[in-house]
Amino acid sequence: MGRISALVCPKCGAAAANARAFRCPRCACVLEAKVDISHLTAVDFAAMRQSRDSSIWRWFDFFPVSHRAAIVSLGEGGTPLLHAKRLGEKLGIANLYLKNDTVLPTGSLKDRSNSVGISVGKELGFETASVISTGNAAAAGMRSVVIVPKGTAPSKIIQARAYGATVIVVDGRFDYEVAELYRSAVKEFGWYDCLSSNPYRVGKKSYAYELDDQFDGAIADWVIHPTAGGTGIFCMWQGFQEFLSLAWIDRVPKLVAAQSEAAAPFVAAIEKGLENVEPVIARETVAESIQVGNPAALGWRALAALRESNGTAVALSDGEILEAQALTARLSGIFAEPAAATSVAAAKKLRAAGAIKAEDVVVCNLTGHGLKQPEAIHVSENEFVPIAPTLDSLREQIRKLCNSASR
Repeated sequence: MGRISALVCPKCGAAAANARAFRCPRCACVLEAKVDISHLTAVDFAAMRQSRDSSIWRWFDFFPVSHRAAIVSLGEGGTPLLHAKRLGEKLGIANLYLKNDTVLPTGSLKDRSNSVGISVGKELGFETASVISTGNAAAAGMRSVVIVPKGTAPSKIIQARAYGATVIVVDGRFDYEVAELYRSAVKEFGWYDCLSSNPYRVGKKSYAYELDDQFDGAIADWVIHPTAGGTGIFCMWQGFQEFLSLAWIDRVPKLVAAQSEAAAPFVAAIEKGLENVEPVIARETVAESIQVGNPAALGWRALAALRESNGTAVALSDGEILEAQALTARLSGIFAEPAAATSVAAAKKLRAAGAIKAEDVVVCNLTGHGLKQPEAIHVSENEFVPIAPTLDSLREQIRKLCNSASR
């Protein structure tokens, strides 16, 4: 079983009074769930790799869950790592790989986090899980409440509702009015908070474990991740550091935070040489799943991970993001939502700048399915107009659509 040693503050070292305390009693920093992995050996690693369980729970010993009976899972993890040769040729990166998390149970990388977080919530006896989200987070295995800001893609609201969640749409900014209401509600109703302030939502460490396994012990030069609050970057770094401490790997990749330029606090922090991430006002962007300007919970830890890995952060325009989404679909066969395609857009930008070399091994995490935000794809009205069942009509329609596509 996972050996949970303590909940401790990564800043001041204070220990939590109980397992339900998520923040440090001294400095209010998000606590860290320490898991003892010192007993693991190369034999354990081989056994994990040979397990018939291909989900994140293949790596059970690295997660803060005491008993397997508490696991809440729909088979999250074990997603394909695809060598995208045609897309790589277009970008000038021969060794371009796509980590395809669009195939996760709800079409989102947050399945990784929620499987671990909800499993711990079950062990702790919570009955209702809650989350504030731009639409890509939901809970399983207990009652759930999802609070989203006005303007969230209807498809995401419908999906959460289909899973049985109570969905509340709030007229306000995600980082401010909506976040403040959410914090008050968690305190008022005693909900199990499933945000990045929850120290048990560390399922994204599995990216590191899976990539090492899928590359058969080799390590990519770069791993690029669409980034909002920084949980994915920080958790991946944790996972790589754990394997490094066990001597299961001998180096780590450079991590890159891909952000929309409309909400790019990590980019600003790196450009200014800051030790902590300063909040910015998030503007409207097609990459709505990462439209977060204030990564308050884990921003400082993600920023440290970027620096320690010799990585960076990249800001992308909506035009660059939509271009990457289209290229990814046409040249690799994967329909990713705009936010997910920021990883590919960042790879293109870093290659053009010379930071990524032609021979580098680059992994782009595709973190959400395109059907979560289908309205981002512009389709002309002509494509919905039925034609007469004749070859002449077909020829004319093909001509019109080809001319429209070329403009």
